[in-house]
Amino acid sequence: MTEQKALTKELNLLKRKRNAYSKQYATKKAFASELVAKVPDKLCSTLNTAFVKAFELIYKNGTPLIDITFNKQNAKEQHQINRFAYELRQNKKSIRAFSKQSNTSNAVNLLISGVEGIGLGLVGCGIPDIPLLTAVILRSLYETSTNYGYDYSKPEEQLYQLLIIQGAMSYGEDLQSCVEQLDSYTQAVVIPTEETIKEQIKLSASALADEMLFLKFVQGIPIVGVVGGISDTVFLHRIQRFAKLNYQYRFLMEYIEN
Repeated sequence: MTEQKALTKELNLLKRKRNAYSKQYATKKAFASELVAKVPDKLCSTLNTAFVKAFELIYKNGTPLIDITFNKQNAKEQHQINRFAYELRQNKKSIRAFSKQSNTSNAVNLLISGVEGIGLGLVGCGIPDIPLLTAVILRSLYETSTNYGYDYSKPEEQLYQLLIIQGAMSYGEDLQSCVEQLDSYTQAVVIPTEETIKEQIKLSASALADEMLFLKFVQGIPIVGVVGGISDTVFLHRIQRFAKLNYQYRFLMEYIEN
């Protein structure tokens, strides 16, 4: 199989997966909206603010701390090995090596998320785990971007990852709007201003807060909170899935166009 055929075949498969994702999240389930309506209004504002502060804190001081929680250099070296293998073989197996590397790191982050979410749920801590959850989300995205050869320390990559978070927590037209913005990276990458990053943090935090509101409320109730704690893993998996679909698409499109 020639390089172009292998890439095209993999890209067509990926497009079907992306379409399936969009259909799955075309509308928000009615019962989810009904559950959220039972949560005190003040909690929504508190949760939103907590996510905003967590993102701002991590981007200001926390990224170096996250860096030491995974072997960044090893991930970069593995990407180079995968890239060399692909350029040498140019087959389906070598293309999928990048996503396989991402799957391994995602599994570790899901485990971390599950342990911290359930543990805090047992003692009735919902909101206090937001900085931890945000750090795990960004750690997972940092690893995914590195696995595909993108430098997450750059402002444009920070914006891309914030868009991934917003898109993963969105539905219908809002979801498609995020996908279009993410896809624009395959055409041209514009370096965002600091103000643009701040605005996107608010949008991503709001999307997370809206989607996780009820389960964070439940997580604040001792013992019962285990159910809410499990939600951290559920939502992280959703973000990981959306991230992989978009990073893989961006990566393949750049290969095809080059």
